[in-house]
Amino acid sequence: MVTLRERPTVATTEPEPVLENRVEDLTILSDDEDSPTDAAVKHLRGRWELASVLNFFNVFGPLVSEKLKVTAEEIEMGLVDSNATNAQLHIALLKGILPLSKSLEEGDAWITVLCKKLDPWWPLVRPTLNLFLAEISGYKGLDPTDRLQFLKALCELRAQQDDARKYIQENTNEGSLNPCFSKRKLGGDGNKTSYWFDGNDILGYRLYKEVNETSKSDKARKNVCSDTSCFCWETEATNLDEFQRVARELSSNKAFSLAAIGTMIETDAIPVVEKYHKKKERAIKRKMKQEKVVSVNISRPLRLTRSCRNRKPATYTFDEYDEEEAPESDNGGVKEMEKSKEDSEGMIEFGAKNRLRQRVTRNSALC
Repeated sequence: MVTLRERPTVATTEPEPVLENRVEDLTILSDDEDSPTDAAVKHLRGRWELASVLNFFNVFGPLVSEKLKVTAEEIEMGLVDSNATNAQLHIALLKGILPLSKSLEEGDAWITVLCKKLDPWWPLVRPTLNLFLAEISGYKGLDPTDRLQFLKALCELRAQQDDARKYIQENTNEGSLNPCFSKRKLGGDGNKTSYWFDGNDILGYRLYKEVNETSKSDKARKNVCSDTSCFCWETEATNLDEFQRVARELSSNKAFSLAAIGTMIETDAIPVVEKYHKKKERAIKRKMKQEKVVSVNISRPLRLTRSCRNRKPATYTFDEYDEEEAPESDNGGVKEMEKSKEDSEGMIEFGAKNRLRQRVTRNSALC
């Protein structure tokens, strides 16, 4: 039986810095925020089932859907609010489980399909929760941890399909095992505490703390098989600031094993997380720039352009030609007549003057 315990807060001399939301897709929580949504997210991050679900999408993400690219924070908010992202996630998983329902994408029909798929072995998962009471309206009223149980059970059912087994065989037969098939253990104190680093560039990266404790009463028992362990699996860091804070706390620890883990986080984990955050920031700036260009184009007044000329229909008669050209031809004829008249009058006057000049010249010659 797996139980969870609250991790006691550790008092430090340095005040914890206020976390800033550097990335749009990341849900960053601070100690001052006590809203119900933030409290629900913190509670989910204390559950080992959430780490199991995120690891499933880290391994089988390309098999589930290549188009569906969600972050770990979006999965958390989907479990808390039961929003469209949560529906798309479940639909993508249900599409890989045969037989496929035709009404899967019709509104909230996926909830009914989910209950039918999990019905045969749901008592082994959560016997205290009535499966069919969670249909549609009931599902949206469930606690986020109950919705997490549904998602984890669906991930386990999806991993048992034939294509998932083939996917594992193909990746293991290539000679080198895909690193996403195993979580990376950074180390531990050798007794009860271990630190794990897991994630990818789509989901994001997270640091987990695993605590395994055995009660004193169980230790006193001679029967070893009757010993029960208490596992605590908590999310220690989800963003760059939290990774740096955990690394500082562990590096300053007096225990050599914990200090070594802090050094390993600084050298191995933080560069990967920093590169991921820079990539996300560049994507956000690019998106903001595109939205700014679109808003400027929308707010800019429309330009008035010249209307297109209407083409006249073709005619094969001379009526329009006669109507348009006749006045111009008449005016041209009148002008031509007036010009010819002026030319003729000028020629007559020139001829009279020429004859008079010849007469005067002849008379002077006789004298």
